[in-house]
Amino acid sequence: MRDQEIPNYWKGQCFGCSTVNSHSLGLRFYLSENGCYTKCSIPDYLCGIDGVVHGGMIALLLDEVSQWTMIARIGKMGFTREISVRFFKAVPTNTEIVVEARIDAQDEKETVLRSTIHSKDNDLLAEGVSRWIMAHPSIIAKVSKVSESQLKEFLAKYPVETSP
Repeated sequence: MRDQEIPNYWKGQCFGCSTVNSHSLGLRFYLSENGCYTKCSIPDYLCGIDGVVHGGMIALLLDEVSQWTMIARIGKMGFTREISVRFFKAVPTNTEIVVEARIDAQDEKETVLRSTIHSKDNDLLAEGVSRWIMAHPSIIAKVSKVSESQLKEFLAKYPVETSP
């Protein structure tokens, strides 16, 4: 995996990636060959049973890396329409994991992403498939506390990749 960090210009309160929310996981994202990834360690206070990351946190990680993949690769944001998660092995707390996503399919209205969580030893711990409604910044602004101009300014910092 490359270690080219995706700059985080988001100034909102996102629990996953915010740089201004003191309760955020503070996830940092990097480009991978076909998407993006993050390396992180989930603290004990976010466990389900002691020593094991809560299943809801696993879904959050898969969802978050998917959104950042769309931001970094296609310069768009969306709303999660559907996410399915398959759990293969317990994800231990306080242990580094790698969370990665790639775009499987895309059209003007919807994007489908596949995401995974691997251990440092490359064991597959969980995987997800999510479908996203591609939303214009004006729609996101209507349902959030972020203005359309802020969203457009944010997304403009992530140019769309073009094929050679």
